[in-house]
Amino acid sequence: MTAIEELKAEHEAVLLTIRILDKITNKLEAGQAIDVRHLEQILEFLKVFVDQCHHGKEEKVLFPAMEEAGIPRQGGPIGVMFYEHDQGRSFVQGLRSGVEGYRGGKDNASAEISKYARNYGQLLTAHIEKENNVLYVMAERVLSSEKMAEMAESFARIEETEIGPHKHEEFHKTLHALKDVYLTS
Repeated sequence: MTAIEELKAEHEAVLLTIRILDKITNKLEAGQAIDVRHLEQILEFLKVFVDQCHHGKEEKVLFPAMEEAGIPRQGGPIGVMFYEHDQGRSFVQGLRSGVEGYRGGKDNASAEISKYARNYGQLLTAHIEKENNVLYVMAERVLSSEKMAEMAESFARIEETEIGPHKHEEFHKTLHALKDVYLTS
């Protein structure tokens, strides 16, 4: 699997999480109770898998490699991706606040969760579309196969040192369990 294929595969997990979060949000908006542990598992996935792992690979490895190859950050697609990553972090922080409120029985917590979950889902769905169909296409065009191989090695180091051994697999197992709860009924 190439570095770009790895990033695209991770996007599939992110899109699955957004679908699960959408179902949870629908239930909350209908006044149904949600297992707060499920919300906490999603928050951990968003923080660790999406932000530290996936966005870390892009921000620390892919984007700098693309800049070295002549793709500008300012006024170009890389700058937009950084901006959207920051926007996503802000939505996840709002979601975290809503989940904490939900755990504590706060009256408007479900509405807060809904607001930030919807905003995050819309942002990341469009963001992934841009990365898969524009940014990654550019990367494949300007980066050599040697650079791609170096990036794949850097990605593996990020997973081992910053995320932890086997953490990626644990997240996929959790996602499939949540999928069984929210997407198969």
